[in-house]
Amino acid sequence: MSEKLFGLTHSGGKILPPETDPRFNWESEDSQWFVDQVNKMMLEQNEAWDPDGENGKGDAIGRNFVSFFNYGDPRFLDGIEACWEKVERKGLKRLLFGKYYYQGYRYPTHDQPVGLSRDHLAYTVLAFKYAGYSDAFMKDFVRHLRYRISDFQLMTPSLWLWVRAAANIKPYTTLFLLQAWLINKLNAWWNRSLYKFTGFGEESHQDDFIKVQNDFKPSRVRKMTKLFYPIYALHFGSWKMKVLPESKLKKKVQKVMLTICPKHNYVIKILLGYKDLVTQEEVDGYKSMVGGRWTGILNTWLNDRDMKINKDKDKLKCNVQDVDYLKKLYYTISCSDI
Repeated sequence: MSEKLFGLTHSGGKILPPETDPRFNWESEDSQWFVDQVNKMMLEQNEAWDPDGENGKGDAIGRNFVSFFNYGDPRFLDGIEACWEKVERKGLKRLLFGKYYYQGYRYPTHDQPVGLSRDHLAYTVLAFKYAGYSDAFMKDFVRHLRYRISDFQLMTPSLWLWVRAAANIKPYTTLFLLQAWLINKLNAWWNRSLYKFTGFGEESHQDDFIKVQNDFKPSRVRKMTKLFYPIYALHFGSWKMKVLPESKLKKKVQKVMLTICPKHNYVIKILLGYKDLVTQEEVDGYKSMVGGRWTGILNTWLNDRDMKINKDKDKLKCNVQDVDYLKKLYYTISCSDI
């Protein structure tokens, strides 16, 4: 990993030698999850129905963060860093808005058709934070992010507050937690109301999950599912809470977020500080799935992905990201020292 990014030094206090983890193979090409050797990004094999896809390049930043968390290989940080560039302003904009800003892209090649989104920005800050980058680096980075993340999305007031809280800029931690408590109370009430109105039921265990193709669902059902608070947002929201200092207010927010968490999403429960609600049998018995298990939901009506248990053992000899993620959280990481 480079010692400098954008001319600022950083440290990697959580980085571990990658060769110490036998579950990980950087060179593997036929595993379900594999590394783009050139761009240092973790990718996933295309589904049979999409053989000419891009192996999930558009969501690679979040996958890299989880991979770095799982295996401690600093090259995953290099990949994330390469998704960003320092842009010098000129003329009047330089006078009004500052000398430079940091622009992010979904992939180091900077050629994805859709611009950076809020979750990719959040996972970038999470990666830098978890790796132990210095406060000076973090403060410079977040203070020079534009509110317009890309042509695709704007930053929200909540995200604007959080990136500053993550960089230890006062008093943004308290401000973020106060609005997070209110927003999550509203999200929890909204979800409860929708579940009651639709009768969709709770999340199934992976062994009992029945997948129905979206095209086979009534249009009114497809429209209704889009109204629920998305689990991918709850997942990175749980990490956003986890990296902040412990406090009574933080615990209150996490308690509210837990009420939104699906019954069998063990990863989110642990991230929110409720490891006691997850059993060893559940962790050891979990089978790897395709479709982004921990950012989705195993509910027949709410699921809009090709979520299924992966029965191809040849693809699960190494880099089994969803299994490794769960076991890393449950067995080795308390996350309380972040």
